[in-house]
Amino acid sequence: MLPVVDREKRQKGGKEFLRRCAEDIINSDLDLETKKTVLLRAEIFAGLVFDKKAIDLVFREVEQMLSIEESAGYQRIFEKGMEKGMEKGIEKGQQESLLDVTIRLLSKKFRKIPREYLARIKEQDVYVLQQIIDSIFDINDLKELEDYLQ
Repeated sequence: MLPVVDREKRQKGGKEFLRRCAEDIINSDLDLETKKTVLLRAEIFAGLVFDKKAIDLVFREVEQMLSIEESAGYQRIFEKGMEKGMEKGIEKGQQESLLDVTIRLLSKKFRKIPREYLARIKEQDVYVLQQIIDSIFDINDLKELEDYLQ
């Protein structure tokens, strides 16, 4: 928690204070694995009070010097981030696919879809798009689409 503890020094010193915190950890008597773990935690805590640019400047050198990427803590955080990124990517891809199918089906059924409807359809979530697709044979008029649009 070193980067966030001493508020006065942090505010006066800024990035230099953060750099000194990292150096103190590096120069400590801790074994290499513990240093990596402590530095990773320091980087995370620094994110609470420093901007991304300052953290990148200070910790980029530290990460390269100590190969923090190889530490178990870093790997765990990286894997969690990758999983969340994959999940978000899959959700976004699913929504874009459903949006494309919804618009194509409605266009095929009604030939022309007014811009207002297109704009509203593009705002819908996966659930609503699935409902429209599932009900495509029951929707006989574009006005009936109103029942599905939020």
